Amino acid sequence: MATSATAASPYSEGTAEMAKPTTPTPGRKYIPATEGLNQEFFERCAGGALHLQRCSSCLTFRHPPRYYCPSCFSKDWHWEPATGAGTVASWVTTHYTVDRGWVDEVPYTNVVVELDEGPRLLCALRGMDVADLEMGMDVAVVGETKREDFVFFWAEPPR
Repeated sequence: MATSATAASPYSEGTAEMAKPTTPTPGRKYIPATEGLNQEFFERCAGGALHLQRCSSCLTFRHPPRYYCPSCFSKDWHWEPATGAGTVASWVTTHYTVDRGWVDEVPYTNVVVELDEGPRLLCALRGMDVADLEMGMDVAVVGETKREDFVFFWAEPPR
């Protein structure tokens, strides 16, 4: 069976110009399936408080969850509530999305928050203007439970 290579091409037939992107229509936001340690993380956070893994040997907090401590390689760890306080480490504003679920939200800003406990967490910006963001500014991480095994995290002004 022959297939056409041009059918899947982002280029207009016979030219090197990119085809103009179309604006996606609104749809449902995708909520990823969770498993393993990520599922445990989200289930803990769905209870209303941010939790992080903490090494039982060297007491280092870590995220994302993993089976061995990256500092001392211990396999002994536990979940511990975190404060949710942190600072802005980075951010990016998205002006175009290919995921139809986010069409009504564009532009939106994702913020990398360095938690006071040390690890960094990816959040969406809420309750603040992106023009007011500064590196190192204080923010609070707030979880919004979407499912019993998934939480969406927001970076908001400190409380």
